[in-house]
Amino acid sequence: MIEHYPFGHAPMTSRAVSFWLHSQDLTFQSESALPPQADVVVIGGGITGICTAYWLSQLGIRPVVLERGHLSCGATGRNGGHCVFGANQSFKASVEDIGLEETLAVWDFTEQSSQLLQEVTHRHSIDCDLRFNRLVAFAMTPAQAQAIQDNCDVMRSHGLEATYWTQAEVYQQTQCSAFLAAGVKPHHGQLWPAQLVVGLAKAAQHQAHIHTQVEVQAVTRQGKDLHITTNQGQIQTQAVVYATNALAYHLLPNLKEVIIPVRGQVVATAPTAPLFDFDWLLNDGYEYAIQRQDGRIIFGGMRWKSPTKEVGIEDDTTLNPSVSEGLKAFLRDTFTPLRDIAIEYEWTGIMGFTADENPIVGELPNRPGEYISAGYTGHGMALAIAAGKAIAERITGSAQTPIPKAFRPERFGLG
Repeated sequence: MIEHYPFGHAPMTSRAVSFWLHSQDLTFQSESALPPQADVVVIGGGITGICTAYWLSQLGIRPVVLERGHLSCGATGRNGGHCVFGANQSFKASVEDIGLEETLAVWDFTEQSSQLLQEVTHRHSIDCDLRFNRLVAFAMTPAQAQAIQDNCDVMRSHGLEATYWTQAEVYQQTQCSAFLAAGVKPHHGQLWPAQLVVGLAKAAQHQAHIHTQVEVQAVTRQGKDLHITTNQGQIQTQAVVYATNALAYHLLPNLKEVIIPVRGQVVATAPTAPLFDFDWLLNDGYEYAIQRQDGRIIFGGMRWKSPTKEVGIEDDTTLNPSVSEGLKAFLRDTFTPLRDIAIEYEWTGIMGFTADENPIVGELPNRPGEYISAGYTGHGMALAIAAGKAIAERITGSAQTPIPKAFRPERFGLG
């Protein structure tokens, strides 16, 4: 039996509707009857799980995807629409933490992910509003300005493109006096996340079985076999991929202190005239914005307005009023053209943060056949497609995509 449903509806109708999930055109046919066995079970129907299922299907595997809600109903459909390439930290901070070789490996991985994203969306004619632009990181304090200048210097010293704008140059570009300096990266993506996921899911359906409203309750092992217990029955497999990001600890309790849920909050304005010809970050990345081709500004951040910085919160059914006011006040008070701009959508989404700001990607130590792709610290849209390919290749024994050591599960002693 085939179930046909619109995105953004039950079972989680109490949530403020994300702009990315509001469209009635985002539909997908979900299979309802679970098979008793599967080549691979992928748990999670967001960008990470669907990318993994897509690559498995390309390699001739018939994966089963289990999503407890609807596709993209979690963090994938409730983010800011960014694809930020490069390390989550600044290049300089990453070199100091994990060394130059590993930092360059991370940057190469994200560059490969960017290329794959362009190739796959073109191959399957996926209209997800993908476009590339410059990314400008603004400094709000002298310390931030110095850190941005130092980072640009280190990047250039290793052959990477980075531009530093002085306060005068920033004003010339923005007509805004609130910013003291800026760093410019030439390569940054923005897209409609839910449209990408549904497009990839449809492209994978010739091989993949994708089931929504199926909650996985436990994964148990019996020899080489893994038994996936759900609210709709049990599936036997020899390989499982945990792709539930911040909620991975629900099935892997030893991840509870490793991947920490952090709630982000985002607003979408009414369409307006172009503000800048680039996407932007500020306040060390705590705030982030894109302006879509339709003129809407998608602006998120202001977690620091909350005493907890929204750390440890898994509830995406409510808005934090202090964060909400911070987002609206910043747009209103910083940019004269936005003084009276209407906010048409506002939502929250749960990110999964790790201590070192790098994701966990690969086979779990001492747990053969169990793979994880999670903990993306807000950067999953840029990394998931290459991570999905890397995991699919390892499951099929055809590994070609290297996984940076900085991403591997063993660094946290998992197993």
